Amino acid sequence: MLNELEIITHLQKKFPSHIGDDAAVIAFSGTKRYVITNDLLVEDVHFRLRYTTPTHLAHKALHVNLSDIAAMGGQPQFVLLGMAVPLNYADNIKLFLNGFSKACKAASVILIGGDTTKSPDKLFISLTVIGVAEERKIKYRHTAKPGDWIGLVGQMGHAHIGLTALESVTTGLNSFKKDFLKPQARVLEGLWLGAQSGVTSMMDTSDGLLIDLKRLCRASQVGAEIYLENLPDTKTLNTACQRLKLDPIETMLTGGEDYSLLLTIHPDKLKTIAKQFNAAFGYAIKCLGRVTSGKGVSFMQNGHIKPLTLQPFSHFGEQL
Repeated sequence: MLNELEIITHLQKKFPSHIGDDAAVIAFSGTKRYVITNDLLVEDVHFRLRYTTPTHLAHKALHVNLSDIAAMGGQPQFVLLGMAVPLNYADNIKLFLNGFSKACKAASVILIGGDTTKSPDKLFISLTVIGVAEERKIKYRHTAKPGDWIGLVGQMGHAHIGLTALESVTTGLNSFKKDFLKPQARVLEGLWLGAQSGVTSMMDTSDGLLIDLKRLCRASQVGAEIYLENLPDTKTLNTACQRLKLDPIETMLTGGEDYSLLLTIHPDKLKTIAKQFNAAFGYAIKCLGRVTSGKGVSFMQNGHIKPLTLQPFSHFGEQL
């Protein structure tokens, strides 16, 4: 079976335009652009019904798509909803739709259509979100340059801790469980970062920092160094990892579904952007490393190379 990278590469050969970023960019009026994304959520691949309420599922389905628009610096406006529903979920549809309506209202997004059908077994949810952005404010993956700083807006590994706790039926750790069940797309942050000329590239971390950084590097034809001493060292995360028998560094680097924003910043603009971002949002951009002229991602500890053997998350066993 083709892995995810091979599927995307094959499609890029057949359809060379508009494929490879978090969303497609289409011109529609002067300097304005449509920013369009689609994501598919599949029962027992992306969620389990035994611990995911209809309301949480509706919220997550919307926000994983909003995150793609945020990663391009766009403003989400419209959504199309597609569902394939098994008989054993039919009684939950109204709860799901009520939750979806509430999530759309909170995000100022309007439902404009979609499709429904029955499924013989599992629940499938497909969303297409349409946003808008000024051409000059759109951020891509392929524009990082050697010397840029690598930044992260949001969390690292929290959703993976929540998922592990849910899967193992571990009590407590409710804030981490919420981070997995009800992620928050960083739309306002994405809009702000999109307006900063010093932000040279951006994407979200749907599959984890390491695999997504490798994708950004490959798109920009650059390498990266991650400074392990710059990773957040929080007692709450370390305690949760210890309880679940997880390695904190591996969890932060490979845990998926945090939907944070991964970005690169021109070195001359780092201090200004970091200061203004903190003033605007009340928390800091995490500076994790530098873009290099090499290939791949290496790890450094206090100026020395630190070999790490990590396996990034992939639905299809993707090797990067």
